[in-house]
Amino acid sequence: MGVADGPSRWSIERFGPTLAAALWQRIPAALHRAVELARDAHEASELDTDHAFGPVRWKQQYEVLHEHLRDLPDVTDVHPPGAQVRVTVCRGHVLLPWRYAKRGNVDLASVHPGRDLGRLARDLLVLFGPEPAYREVPLPMMPVTPDESRERGPLREAVEGVAADPRVLLVGYAANSEDGLLRVSWGEAALARGDVLEWRHVEELPLSGEPSRGRPAPLG
Repeated sequence: MGVADGPSRWSIERFGPTLAAALWQRIPAALHRAVELARDAHEASELDTDHAFGPVRWKQQYEVLHEHLRDLPDVTDVHPPGAQVRVTVCRGHVLLPWRYAKRGNVDLASVHPGRDLGRLARDLLVLFGPEPAYREVPLPMMPVTPDESRERGPLREAVEGVAADPRVLLVGYAANSEDGLLRVSWGEAALARGDVLEWRHVEELPLSGEPSRGRPAPLG
């Protein structure tokens, strides 16, 4: 999977050509900035572990993504009940950042969800992601999983309050505290039983094209 020269037909169908082109550039720039802020915290902590890098990166991936996209048309945000972050919604698409790997040679579509795909992301995928190709019918004595048993009514109401027909797009990236941002991809996947992502579409975004610090370039 390589990086195209511009936005794909898949993204243009969802956002239109102008907005798709802006997202194609700004999403990697935002994640670059979020990772750099986490690296700064890691260096300032003078720890030989990632105890400072991880929490800062997780928080900033949501906050900086919204900062880079908020002036675009049809962009808003939602603060899920009980969550510590606000989630960006662009033209009805819930954009979920996810650090899926620490190395740049790992494809987004090849990994199973780990701890970095947390409860909020899982709940949003269950509510608004594509339906799995096969939904196993639980046996009478089979215990339900935590993902199946959670109450998601308030989360559904909050998201549907800003988007009439929400859809979830995963924005996956590879990064670590030594090398920074290594790879960015996005796409659509269903969360199936057994901690499996069934990908409908996935594609890479460019790492370059816009500075990581400062305000993003204006649209158009």
